[in-house]
This record gives sequence, structure tokens and C-alpha cells, in this order.
Amino acid sequence: MMDKYIRVARVYPAVLGMLPTCILLAMCMGKWFPQYEALVGNVQWVLCLIGGTALVSMAVGYLVREVFKETSKWLFQYRLFKKDETEMPTTQMLLWRNEIISPEYHNEIAAKVKETFGRKLPTRKEEEADHGLSKMRIAEIVSQIRQNCRGDEILRQYNIEFGFCRNYLGASVWSILFLISIGVTNIFYGWLPWWTIVVALVLQVLLMTGSYMLLEVRGWAYAKYLFATFTGK
Repeated sequence: MMDKYIRVARVYPAVLGMLPTCILLAMCMGKWFPQYEALVGNVQWVLCLIGGTALVSMAVGYLVREVFKETSKWLFQYRLFKKDETEMPTTQMLLWRNEIISPEYHNEIAAKVKETFGRKLPTRKEEEADHGLSKMRIAEIVSQIRQNCRGDEILRQYNIEFGFCRNYLGASVWSILFLISIGVTNIFYGWLPWWTIVVALVLQVLLMTGSYMLLEVRGWAYAKYLFATFTGK
């Protein structure tokens, strides 16, 4: 049985991201195969949707999912949060200079880290002396905290929501490229009405923009619940 994270955070974004492209390709079939239009008749739209859904199967393969995920990471996640995760909300929350959480809560997390892992979060003075090293130490400790809290179902849901937004961005990038390719090809062959391509492209861009805005929001929500879970609050 497919793992929930794989299904919701990887497969669903791939399917949804490629759906507009696959539907347009299905609509082109009437032009590619003249007999197709005669067979379809009045149920053309229904069969187009079925055909588009069937074609979406190409997006759920392991290789394609990985391409979408890596595209999302390199174009969006690493630009926002850095590859070493030193700009992730989970790291930023534990920096003294940001004052995102109260000193009391910060000390409580530090005490729990010391008790659980035998490690120390950077003190305020250590952070002021070497900000970069402090962020690296925090990122390493946060990785241990995530492993420690892995069994929490609500935290897992937060992680799935973040993963969905991130991976949908990668799927959207490829979908937009495919839609542009269809549009360019349509100039020469006129397979589709132009409004269908424009609507699909605008819709994809709007959904992609919304996912980008949600990515950081879901990242902060995950960070807050991670530390609440870790400290038992």
C-alpha cells in the first residue's frame, strides 16, 4: 500500500500539476485522428476528460515524481530556505536575534535538547560571535528533533502539507513549459482554440503563485508544531 506522504505530497501534486496539459493533449486527438471526432460525437468532452486522466499516469511514475521534487527544491525551497536548511523556519525560530519565541520558551527547548540529545543550542553570546556557525548547529539539532518526533501524526500532516505545496511548484513549472510548447505548436497546426491554451496557462500560473505563497506559511506552521511536540506542549 502506498505511503500517505508519497501519495499526498508527491503523487497528487504531480497529477494535478500535469492535468491541464494532459486534457489539452486529449482534446488535440480530434485533430490528429479525424475518425476520433466522428466516434466521439456529443460525448467528446467526457472522453477528453477520461483521456486526460488516463494520460496523467505518466506523471505518477517514480522518475517523473523525482524530477518534479528536485525541480521544486532547486527553484523554490533552496532559494527560500537554503540547501543546508539554515534559513528554514525551524532554524530561524531558534535564533536569539529573531525574537520569534520568548526567551523562556527558547530556554525550555534548549533544556529539552540537552536532556534528549546531550547537545547544546547556541547561547546568545555564541550566536553573536559566529552567526553562521550557530545556524549550522541549530539546523543539525533540528534534524535530530524531527527524527525524535517522527511518530506524531499531526506533525506528519503538517509535513505532508508542506511537501504538497513544494512538489506542486515543481509540477507546475513543467506543466507551464508543456503548455507553452503546445501553444507554439498550435501556431502552425491550429489544433485547439487559443482561449483553451490561454485559460489553462493562466490557471496554472495562478495556482503556482498560490502554492508559492503557501510554501513559507506551511513551513512556519510546521516549525511551530514541531517544537510544541518536542517540548510536550
